[in-house]
Amino acid sequence: MNECVIVPTFQRQDLLFLSLEAIRTFEPEIPIHIWPDRGTDERELANRFGAIHHWTWEHGYHGNSANMLEAMKWAFNQRYSRVFIIEDDAIIDKSFFPWCRNALDTKPDTFAACGWQYSPNALPGDGADIQIPWYLSVAACIPARSLASIVQHASLEYYRDMKGYLDRTFPSSAHRGTMHYEQDGLVLRVAESQRKRCVWPRRPRALHCGWYGYHQGDNKMEGTLEERVEVLRLAIRNPEILRSMMSGAGLPTIGYCVDCHLPLAVERSGDPVYCERCFHDRWPGLELIGVGQYYVNPVQLLAQP
Repeated sequence: MNECVIVPTFQRQDLLFLSLEAIRTFEPEIPIHIWPDRGTDERELANRFGAIHHWTWEHGYHGNSANMLEAMKWAFNQRYSRVFIIEDDAIIDKSFFPWCRNALDTKPDTFAACGWQYSPNALPGDGADIQIPWYLSVAACIPARSLASIVQHASLEYYRDMKGYLDRTFPSSAHRGTMHYEQDGLVLRVAESQRKRCVWPRRPRALHCGWYGYHQGDNKMEGTLEERVEVLRLAIRNPEILRSMMSGAGLPTIGYCVDCHLPLAVERSGDPVYCERCFHDRWPGLELIGVGQYYVNPVQLLAQP
């Protein structure tokens, strides 16, 4: 099977780092093609993770649709049989690639395999995959037969007036007149016009952690790339923090473990703080209260009767 991964990205190097890291962890050899939008430069991370960097043109079109469609068109022209789309704010787990392949192998008439979650209200559970008329591009796999029908719309006419183009081109769509007109809305309408469905897992095979970007505002972190990546790892380890960031609450107050310098969410950045591991390394006689518990100002804690 001739496969590749497309990673569209735009000025989110910290998120891109974690996305590429996960891809390379689970697929050391698969070709990764990074498409930085609007002519931006991600060669440093491309080289670091053995990926191929594509130069794109500067434009003023809305969102990531032009970049995504041009990447899809390129992949189709390269005659890939399957193309994995993994956005720069998606961190796949070890089941993502095998799940996508199995889903398309066992359901050959499906339009695409979408590995995230089909609704924020969906409750993860066990059971058979579901097939529904819905597509999202966070983490997906598209076979060549579907790409062929998508890339026909990779044109300036669509990029310049996405809503108008889709309403004119798909007049009978149930989504006509809605605001769901960017690239995933286009793919959805193409599948709908063919009466095709996408397959979704009961449990998401990727984590979506893009709390800033095209439409979420410019809420970037400060610090070096390495420091920002470690703060992101903190958010990923703590679902409540990530949910808060995704809801627009912004970054938590960050402190660093006195011993190992691990980033920790704290109430006041000036307080001494130890991660759980370092705290119990220093004071092994204290009872382990719980996984993920952090202790602020342990000297005062030990002084209490």
